[in-house]
Amino acid sequence: MCQPENIRDAFPFIKKILASAFRTDVLYFAPPYQDIRRIDWGFRDMVWENVDFTPSFADSIASSDRLRMLVVKSNLDFYNIIAFVSLGEKPDFISVGPVRNKELFSPDSRQIQRNHVMRNVQQEALRHFYQMLPLVNISDLISTFHCLLEQYLPEYRDVPPEYICFSQEEHAFVPDNGKILDFSYEVSERLQKLLGTFMETLSSGNTSLVYRHKKALLHYFRPLVGDSVTTARSYLTFLNSLCCGKLLETQVHPYHTLRLFTDFFARIEELQNPEQAWVMPYEIARKYCLLVKNHNLSEYSCLTRNIINYVSTHMDEELSLAVIAGYLGKNPSYVSGHFQKETGESLTAYIHRERIHASLRLFNTTDCSVSEAANSVGIQDLGYFTRLFKRQVGCTPSQYKKMLK
Repeated sequence: MCQPENIRDAFPFIKKILASAFRTDVLYFAPPYQDIRRIDWGFRDMVWENVDFTPSFADSIASSDRLRMLVVKSNLDFYNIIAFVSLGEKPDFISVGPVRNKELFSPDSRQIQRNHVMRNVQQEALRHFYQMLPLVNISDLISTFHCLLEQYLPEYRDVPPEYICFSQEEHAFVPDNGKILDFSYEVSERLQKLLGTFMETLSSGNTSLVYRHKKALLHYFRPLVGDSVTTARSYLTFLNSLCCGKLLETQVHPYHTLRLFTDFFARIEELQNPEQAWVMPYEIARKYCLLVKNHNLSEYSCLTRNIINYVSTHMDEELSLAVIAGYLGKNPSYVSGHFQKETGESLTAYIHRERIHASLRLFNTTDCSVSEAANSVGIQDLGYFTRLFKRQVGCTPSQYKKMLK
């Protein structure tokens, strides 16, 4: 059964992921669809005089008896994705875009102006609009959005994207090196089983099992990807989106999940050869698995989870008991006692330990100085930072950095 409240609750996370990865607008519309012109930034109003598109668009989505994802290519050369997330009269929907999938130079904008009956729009204004549009890989955007919707509306597993105003050539099937996949029912069923097992294992945080099932997935996908860097990027984007969506269902704070998703997305875009692509799936599996192991707080109460999440997301700020209690709207003594009773550790000791662990990660992965590391974890007094570090690690920060060289 379609439950739009799930999507409404999850929408901020979906928006954060897509906005971070693709730098695109993500909007939620519910009846009476106010300010619907935001879908295309009011561009049609700018280029066509005395034409109001709002009524015709509202009429086109007046009712829906099934969920749909519409990938709309405008004849003005930009794209929107419209995903229905409820059924019946006046359904709710999410709009993604506008975006473009190719560089647009001034000759193209002049061609667009010639092809359409536009009012007198200055070339510079037209070019500025297109340059402001995010440049994306449409296939990656669609697969990421679709995967996120599936996590909160399982019915979307059976909802294929519908392409509107795409040319026949753009949808023609072009075999890659003559390889054609016979995607039979048995093959589809096997893929579903492999993905399901991998996802369930990932959420458990068991690294060895995750690697085993990841290897099975690679054996399945590698013949399909071959030596195509573009196809490898699409596969990795799909895997990254899938892992991110699964972790959003767990007690891991979305801050950590979304940050890891964004980091991997940027690295996937920079891939230059397929060999790099076949190392990354193991790293994706390992790092998402570590998130579950290190940040899954399901054994703690809601209050303790909120305390731990606040500390991890405000590491570079003041983290006194008074500040944390004020944020939670609780009595400081109650917060302190509750935390120590449930974790066996005082809140102050926990904050110190987490700050030193964060500084260790910085030393291990960057070339930052001792003072930069101290500031990054919210400790302004360098001498105090050095004493805390030595107490927990057994050596000073400077000595630790020398050992890394």
